[in-house]
Parts: sequence; C-alpha cells; structure tokens
Amino acid sequence: MRVRGCVTSVVIALAIVWTSDVTTSAGTRLQDPAGVTPEAVERTWIGPDGQPLPFRSDAEAIVFLSKARVVSKTTIGVGVNRAQQVLLERGGVRAHAIFREVDIERDRTRVGPRFYFKFRDSYRHECAAYALALQLGLDNIPPVVSRTIDRQPGSLQLWVEDTRDETTRAFTPPDARAWVQQIWAMHLFDNLIFNVDRNAGNMLVGHDYELWMIDHTRGFQIQRELLAPEKVVRVNRLTWERLLGLTEEALEPTLGEHITGGQIRAILARRDRLVERVEGLVAKAGDAAVFY
Repeated sequence: MRVRGCVTSVVIALAIVWTSDVTTSAGTRLQDPAGVTPEAVERTWIGPDGQPLPFRSDAEAIVFLSKARVVSKTTIGVGVNRAQQVLLERGGVRAHAIFREVDIERDRTRVGPRFYFKFRDSYRHECAAYALALQLGLDNIPPVVSRTIDRQPGSLQLWVEDTRDETTRAFTPPDARAWVQQIWAMHLFDNLIFNVDRNAGNMLVGHDYELWMIDHTRGFQIQRELLAPEKVVRVNRLTWERLLGLTEEALEPTLGEHITGGQIRAILARRDRLVERVEGLVAKAGDAAVFY
C-alpha cells in the first residue's frame, strides 16, 4: 500500500522508541538506509498516556492521522499562526496532533532582516518538508497528512510527547558529538528549503536528546540563494549522496501535490549552491574535515 500525505502542523504528542538497528548518524535512523517511503520508517510512538501506540511504521501513523475522529481541539498559545492541538481517537487508540491551517501569500513582506516580494506561508509546506526529509534519509520530522477539519483544510502532524523546546537551553547532552551532528543536519535542511522561521520554539528536544524539527510553513520560498550558507560546516555523507541525486523528476511525484514547480526548481538551485559551498570547504580543509 502506498500512503501519500503530508505530515502537517498537527503534531501528535509522542515520545519515540527507535526500533532500527542502523544508525548512520544522529538524526538519521532509518531501518533501511535506501528506504524513502513512510512504509520504510519503522519506529514506535508513545501516546498521551505514556503507553506505546500500535503504529509500527510512519505509514500506519499516517493512516491514523487521516482517519481518526477528532475528539477535541485546543488553540496553542504560541506561534504566529495559532496552531491547534488536536486529540484524535480511532479504534480505542488516542493520540495528539497539531493542526495548522495557514495558507497565505503576500507581496513585499518582511521577515527578520529580509524583505520578500513574494512570500508564502502555508500548511502545504509541512507535507513537503516531511516528504523531502525522507528522500534525504532524515527521520527527525514527525509524520504529517493533509486533512480538512471542520471544513478547514490544513496539515495534521503527530505530536512528539515528552519533549521540550530549544528555549530551555539549560541541558547538557550526554553525547555532544551526536547532538551537534543533528544541528549540522538541520542547518543543511533549512538552507535547502529556505526555511526563514527556524527558532528555538520549533526545535524540540526528546528525552534521549533527539532533535525534532517542526513548523515548516514558512519554508520553500522561491529564492535561489542560500539563507545562511555559513551555517553549513559539516555534512552527513549519506544525506549528501542523496542530495546530489535529487532531480526535478525525482521530486515531482512526492512534492508536486504540495508545492509548485517553481518551488521545486528553487530547491534544486539551492542544492547547487550547497554543492558549491561544500566543495569549497573540502578544497580548504579536506574531505574528512567536512563529511561524517
């Protein structure tokens, strides 16, 4: 069964117990290093009651997100777009998710120090971010689907239970190398999708110091330059190989229902800028100093 959907802004409150025997790098814990579909990602999620949910793959979680009954909704009091935490139930199983419905395009918008003549803020980008992360071998974005709730289309994403956001910086990861590798992967991804809204509030830290990236509604702008190339300093070799292999033909089947052709071509243009950046680093410091 091929399940398509975007893991959107409804994040289900969960904690993860990894079942994979393969650890290519922190933040890259796919059971099958070649797998890029939700069926290939096998992990156990923990529900609001602290017990494991019966999903054994992202594909099963996506089915739940798509079909579960909405029990309740609560507006989350943080963030610009006022996302909602949703309690879902299906077959006696309950889980939380986060629902985002923003879908706007503005002319001449300022975000931070930059002005954008065309700026898109959309729940559709949540789905695109999840799909692209899987193609790169990254699994630190929770499953998400497109779904209409109370006649309002939006994204619904599994909530990661037992996390804190990066605003609580008073912690010391037991494995500093593993933690910084997750940060490097995040910077690479954010440059690739031109994510203008990465902040401490959408960097969730799990109980095992895994880094979860959420809220990508402001990613996938059409700019072709890199957002912050200086933050790309080291790169996971497997992720890099997959990045080099991206083509418009490869991206269209998974991203085409969520973003435009122009946005896809902008991803590839930024990929080319990343190649220039990384090749420059390798020329200066050597392959071993850049790839891990």
